[in-house]
Amino acid sequence: MIPPSASELTESQISALGRGRFQWPLRGDIISDFGPKGTGQRNDGINIRARAGDAVRSAAAGDVVYAGDQVPGFGNLVLIKHADGWVTAYGHLARVDVKMQQKVVQGQQIGQAGASGGVSEPQLHFEVRYAPSANERAKPVDPQLVLAK
Repeated sequence: MIPPSASELTESQISALGRGRFQWPLRGDIISDFGPKGTGQRNDGINIRARAGDAVRSAAAGDVVYAGDQVPGFGNLVLIKHADGWVTAYGHLARVDVKMQQKVVQGQQIGQAGASGGVSEPQLHFEVRYAPSANERAKPVDPQLVLAK
């Protein structure tokens, strides 16, 4: 059987695939939620209000595939690849505490919240992406579908 592509999966199917897999990387109010924004832009994740220097933790165990500041608009950014086609992204960090190719465990501090990347207040931009197969590009998933309640 051929697995469905990410674009063919419903929100409830993706939610079921991710349930119990991810923990919140930071606790705080959501200041921008997932989806289209009125200005023709869209948020491929959620933005969580933070205090500068708050610990940002890995939502699940995985491998750091990017740690740096070369992606425009995200400031200091960490990308973590997880098992089964999942990737998480953590942007606007004040400080990055991990290196590329480093293995991390769920809950491990990977950086500190900040306001890098042109945002006006300290926050964490957090994305979850999913691709059912290695030859597909991972598609953004609403993090609130897969994060613990």
